Amino acid sequence: MRFNDEVDWPEVFGEHISRPSLADPRNPRRSAYVRTMVFLEGGLKEIDDQLSGRNARSRDELTGARLTRKIVVRRAAGVAAAVPGVARAGEGAFRDRWPGSGGMANFFMCLVKYTCTAPRWRNFLDYGPRRALAELPKVREGELDLTDLVAKIAAHDLRMRSRLARYWLFQLSLTIDAKWQSVATKAYQEMLDAYSTRWIPVYEEGLRLLDVRFRPGVTARKLSLMVCAQTSGFAQQVAGAGDDTRETRELFVASVQALILAALDPGDGHGITEALRRRLR
Repeated sequence: MRFNDEVDWPEVFGEHISRPSLADPRNPRRSAYVRTMVFLEGGLKEIDDQLSGRNARSRDELTGARLTRKIVVRRAAGVAAAVPGVARAGEGAFRDRWPGSGGMANFFMCLVKYTCTAPRWRNFLDYGPRRALAELPKVREGELDLTDLVAKIAAHDLRMRSRLARYWLFQLSLTIDAKWQSVATKAYQEMLDAYSTRWIPVYEEGLRLLDVRFRPGVTARKLSLMVCAQTSGFAQQVAGAGDDTRETRELFVASVQALILAALDPGDGHGITEALRRRLR
């Protein structure tokens, strides 16, 4: 199993772990770092199984105790068995990293930050901007309509953001402590901010390729934040209320298209869609 050594874990975990060296991949005793990652990976696998319904425990039991130290240690033991150089990951090692009565709260925060770096979310952050940059030349050549491109990417992003929202709604439900909820929400927001930042150069390149401009007061950053907020609202609705219907997805795509098109200045008295067609012709 490969862990993400590129992340500065001692800094990311900060005050949430007893000794930063336990999360440092450069630690001469690398097994200490690997064991820390094993605990976090065990917690993440448990969440995966509970969200997907693969967990053997009853729903009533999960409602009472969704992520306890006992559960994490048990799952970590299964992960450790597949990792060379890690003989065991027991409760003593867990308490060494997350000691005291606040140990589970601190573990929970490390788990949230660890989840932020999972490859599935990294791929999600990169997919939309990468796809848009690759397809924009087709829009410029008239091979692809701008609204069709927006529809493809928006539909994919809503699916991924809904899955991401389910993770955070689930993790926030693990604790009723307002302090930890606010820290977890901050970590979640940092990830969404990173997603929004990735779109700024895409909008700038779109303006250049399509030879259009924003309306007064609109910038690439402002539009990116607005679209991100729009997506977050729909994703929370889908995740929280289970409203994953065709009508909801179509409404979301239409709202994103309208938001982007409304930000563009046709500059000639036409609607933006017709103005784009005329300009590209």
